[in-house]
Amino acid sequence: MKKHEELPVVEGYEPQKKTISMLAANLLAIALFVVVGAVLGIAYFYLYGAKGFGSWNSTFPLFLLLMVVGIVVHELVHGITWLLLTHKGFSHLSFGFLPGGVYCHIDVPMPKKQYVIGALMPLLLLGIVPTLVAFCVGSLLWLLLGIVFIVSAAGDMMIVWAIRKEPADVLVYDHPSEAGCYVYHKTMQS
Repeated sequence: MKKHEELPVVEGYEPQKKTISMLAANLLAIALFVVVGAVLGIAYFYLYGAKGFGSWNSTFPLFLLLMVVGIVVHELVHGITWLLLTHKGFSHLSFGFLPGGVYCHIDVPMPKKQYVIGALMPLLLLGIVPTLVAFCVGSLLWLLLGIVFIVSAAGDMMIVWAIRKEPADVLVYDHPSEAGCYVYHKTMQS
């Protein structure tokens, strides 16, 4: 469980909680796995045929290892992206487990655009890029990793979806104990 942490006070801004259910995120992940796996699997089969799936027995142990390592890397990508965008130090990050998932938390409010980039960067780097590589070189391993890490970004996509209609000038603070964030709106007197 994430450590208890006081919500930062940002002068001229009022926070509003935006969280998602881990159950809903995991149910979305299952649905994504079926849909994304089927669509990408059919497209891959169309391009490479049955021989594109032929090396599964030798691929499986490496796939499992990379999947476990990728879970850690997924959270590191969130954190490193946010640190680069906010120019803060590693001491502002924490990592751990929530019921139904792992997390990276940054204790710095940031502009919405920075938060969204950090939230979606694992989807891009670990999901979409490996999938593109798989289609370019005909690699079942890269395809499977791409599918797994597209699916593993389900919660991230839900959080971004939850704040999609928020104005660009809001600040976003990663929620310290739930999946989601606080959105800081400018108050009238600011």
